[in-house]
Amino acid sequence: MLGYFLKRLLLILPTVWLIGSLVFLLSRIIPGRYSDIKTEAEMSAVGGGSFKNNRKIYLRQLQESGEDKPLFYFSVRNRAQPDTLKKVFPEQDQTLLQNLLNRHGNWPLVAAYYQSLTHLNAATEMSAGSTPANWQENVQTLFQTADPAVISHVLGELMVQTTTYKPKVAALQERFTQMQQHPKPIYLLTPRIRWHGSQNQYHLWLQGLLAGDLGKSIRFKEPVTRVIAEAIGNTMLLLAGSVALTFAVSIKLALALCRWRNGRSAVLNILYALDSTPLFILAQLLFTYLAGPGYLGWFPVFGLGEEEPASNWLEWILNRLWHLLLPALCLLLTSLPYITTQLYQNLQQVLNQQFVITARAKGLSEESVLQQHAFRNSLLPLITLFTGSLPGIIAGALVIEYIFGIPGTGLLLVDSVTGRDYPVIIGLVLLIATIQAFAHLLADYLYFLADPRTRLQPA
Repeated sequence: MLGYFLKRLLLILPTVWLIGSLVFLLSRIIPGRYSDIKTEAEMSAVGGGSFKNNRKIYLRQLQESGEDKPLFYFSVRNRAQPDTLKKVFPEQDQTLLQNLLNRHGNWPLVAAYYQSLTHLNAATEMSAGSTPANWQENVQTLFQTADPAVISHVLGELMVQTTTYKPKVAALQERFTQMQQHPKPIYLLTPRIRWHGSQNQYHLWLQGLLAGDLGKSIRFKEPVTRVIAEAIGNTMLLLAGSVALTFAVSIKLALALCRWRNGRSAVLNILYALDSTPLFILAQLLFTYLAGPGYLGWFPVFGLGEEEPASNWLEWILNRLWHLLLPALCLLLTSLPYITTQLYQNLQQVLNQQFVITARAKGLSEESVLQQHAFRNSLLPLITLFTGSLPGIIAGALVIEYIFGIPGTGLLLVDSVTGRDYPVIIGLVLLIATIQAFAHLLADYLYFLADPRTRLQPA
């Protein structure tokens, strides 16, 4: 049996690795890169600063995040695409260069045109007060368009607007003409496969993952593992309490439904109505009427109370449990209908089997038949219900934490998504995937304990 669990564990690890790898690669592909976000945060902290200083910050963040390296072990690009485009600052200029490259396919001439344009812009910005009207608007238009007709028109206007910068405008016009006269569209259609070896972003991330290092949070400036560790305690407390409470109530209610005859239909209808109510609506209703100051106000409105115990540990623990009671009740009411009805249907199927009829014929009480025969033979479906409902309960806990302001992984995930804190997002996805994968392993172990027939015998 130990060998079987080891094999399952070896299957779980590649699954978690694959999920984490996909999330990492997606986080580096989607717009708004990791280094750009860190640069924005740091430039805001220093109050903007000069262009030269901001560019230095950008390049440093690019190096620290590893984005100065290729994304993967190999890349497939067209022949015209350079490797240095991501080092251009600011980022919107990268869009301009990419659009020019897609039109002309000649990177050296595109780069020369851009360099001449930046020289013109830098020279005119130093004496912005002496430039003619609409000069800066025309220059900024050149930074925003790759349309040859628009560029030619703007360059013509710049040539007649001033004599001071006419040599620089003429040089820019010459670069533009060369770019127009020497296109290389074949480069855009010619693929180029490059092998980058281990010096790539994914390899560095994978090395950190194997060493337990998920990087630093952009928002908190702390290791991701520490940020998640500070939040996971509240989530695990909420999950453990709600799961235990849900299954305890579901088992008792399912057994009671098998005994009752008169009120069974009414209870099942209530359960079906609860099952049709979305979690966020149910949570908002309970939050408003049970915790709202304008209504009953029985429960705390927000958060978990004091972060650290002042003096009395017992009082602090009871206060925290009191804050978690209403969120746990929301999860209970959301998960209760499905688990109860499924368990009730399994019990009904077992009660119609021959061995139960025989037990009743022997004179056993209905309680003994339910507890000793029907329920014991429904343990395997109950285990399946446990592992099957766990992802839904985890997702529900994330929503509940956001609604009730509980500082757990759910609130952390929402804040990380809105703040584009990709290292924390990747860490949380890995955590949830690991919990889900190990839930299946736990189900196998519970099968092993519940039914001797599932135990593997040594060969």
